[in-house]
Amino acid sequence: MSALKAALQKEMYAGIREATEMSYEDLKSNTESFYDSPEGRYQRTRQLGDSHQLDGIDFNGDNAIGQISINTGTQYDPSGRDTATIYGYAEDGGLLGNGGFWRRTEEKVEKNIQDAFGRHFNK
Repeated sequence: MSALKAALQKEMYAGIREATEMSYEDLKSNTESFYDSPEGRYQRTRQLGDSHQLDGIDFNGDNAIGQISINTGTQYDPSGRDTATIYGYAEDGGLLGNGGFWRRTEEKVEKNIQDAFGRHFNK
């Protein structure tokens, strides 16, 4: 039983690593796609495009977790509003750029989990 458990854990760890890394690449691509629309008179700082993070992938026994995020810790100075608020406007299409970057990433996360675990557990 211990060999079976170890084999299952190994595949689970590989699946979570793969799904998290694929999701990070999607987040990176989606935040970059914000800038695919014309810039206009305002020169963009590209802070959103540089904000994607792979926060970590951790394994411990029967538990595995992967986390990605958008860094809102850096102050977005030109607006006088906190960065999370500005990124919320950007996500909702309230700024000059292509919104929906987080929503598209969330949609891909589910698919990435299914694909990665399907490969590791022969779905």
